[in-house]
Amino acid sequence: MSVAALVAFSGVFALGIIFSILGSVKLKLAEELQIDDAKVGTLISALMFSSLIAVLFVGPLTDMFGYRIIAIAGFLLGGICVWLLASALSYNAALFACLLLGVAAMCVNTVGNTLGPNVLFDGQEPARASNLLNVFFGLGAFITPLILANLLGIIGYKKTVGLIGTILFIPIIYSLFAEFPKPDEGFVITESIVLLTNPAVLVGGLALFCYIALEASMAGFITTYLKSHDLSDEKAGTILSGFWIGLMLARVAAALLLVGIDSAVVVPVLAIVAVIAIAMMVSANSSGVGIAGTLLAGLAFGPIFPTIVGVSFEKTDAINQGTAGSVFGLIFAVGLFGGIIVPMLIGKYAASLSIRQSLKIALGVAVALVVVSTVLWLAVPTVVAEVPDEPVLTLPAEEEAEEEPAELPAPEVEDAVEAVGEIIEDVTDEAADVVEEIADDVEEAIEEAVEAAEDVADEAADVAEEVADDVEEAIEEAVEAAEDVADEAADIAEDVAEAVEETVEEVVEAVEDAIEEDDDEEE
Repeated sequence: MSVAALVAFSGVFALGIIFSILGSVKLKLAEELQIDDAKVGTLISALMFSSLIAVLFVGPLTDMFGYRIIAIAGFLLGGICVWLLASALSYNAALFACLLLGVAAMCVNTVGNTLGPNVLFDGQEPARASNLLNVFFGLGAFITPLILANLLGIIGYKKTVGLIGTILFIPIIYSLFAEFPKPDEGFVITESIVLLTNPAVLVGGLALFCYIALEASMAGFITTYLKSHDLSDEKAGTILSGFWIGLMLARVAAALLLVGIDSAVVVPVLAIVAVIAIAMMVSANSSGVGIAGTLLAGLAFGPIFPTIVGVSFEKTDAINQGTAGSVFGLIFAVGLFGGIIVPMLIGKYAASLSIRQSLKIALGVAVALVVVSTVLWLAVPTVVAEVPDEPVLTLPAEEEAEEEPAELPAPEVEDAVEAVGEIIEDVTDEAADVVEEIADDVEEAIEEAVEAAEDVADEAADVAEEVADDVEEAIEEAVEAAEDVADEAADIAEDVAEAVEETVEEVVEAVEDAIEEDDDEEE
């Protein structure tokens, strides 16, 4: 295996670490920063949001500057951000680390998923290479909670998370001297924009919207869910590792066994299994059923992502058309919206209701994935590339440019495009409504908090005033009582003095009388 291939594997492995780190440390992080599930959900959404922005420019930068600088930047920034997360003393510091971590994630993601197919299997089997790479993504996501589960109790939170950050620095060493393919001239932006009208890209993007929303939510809240079944932190972390193991093994099995099968049918079937698994988690009355649903979800999730990507490539003939990078970038960007919106909603409702109730949102998303993936399977046609009679290279570039434009989509494809457009419009409207609702809730919460603070301040002032009055009155009463006691004590002392004086006088008189009597007797 070449050093460049090692860098590719390390890139996807690092992506698994980055995308699982928050879910693995969220319990301890929430404890360290004193934050609730809603803010943890916002941290996960911040990671996904910055990834969404970064994926739009990291790809062109890779084409322009090559793999080395992007790889080194991704591994370096990733390690630094994990260190920042380990040492964060406030919620804002953790939020800043998560935003930068999204940029690092897209750097290593782009390097891994575009370099791998170029250097593995002599660049002749990109699908095989992609499946193999995604296994290492699962490996990175698996080893992260495992390290935390075994070391948190021994060396503590900061040192354990810092160790994971150090792991991300290691690939920088061999990235410095690896021999990478030379960068191409880059893709044409206008061609990428045109792909937005392709039904396969739109529906594939919606399918990834649902899937990434599910994976990000499960990765972020599985430990919280398992804690609701009274499992320990270590046990919850171990089950989360089991989730990632199931995901990884399912991808290996899919790569080996899905031969001669229409890959488009695989996604809706697995999505149905995911619906069953999440329903088990929501309705579980015992920890055993909850754990079983969690592990089944990992098995169902495994092949969905690479299969959606592969089906999108097939439906668009992206590999033959030389647009695989653009197709992947677009559907991945759309998919990341799911990773932004859904975890935030689950975190919000988990804070106000319970984690089990909030997982009903994930159940609805899984049902949506069944519908969208079925549309991708049955309603979107596969583009079949025409084989030219003569080699394309014999035609001058100018003549190629003068070829007749491709035929317009058939009526059924146009209908699919319109249907997908309506779906996107509905999703956009719903997302806008959700964002507006969240903003209203936040504003209302702030107003209520301010009012509560004012009420508390007023009550505190009233209580303080009452206490001051009571204290002053008590002091006055104490002074009066002391004066009364002093007066009484003085009167008593005076009476005692007079009584003593009288007694002394009587004793003196008695002694004198006794002496006189003695004198009289002697005479």
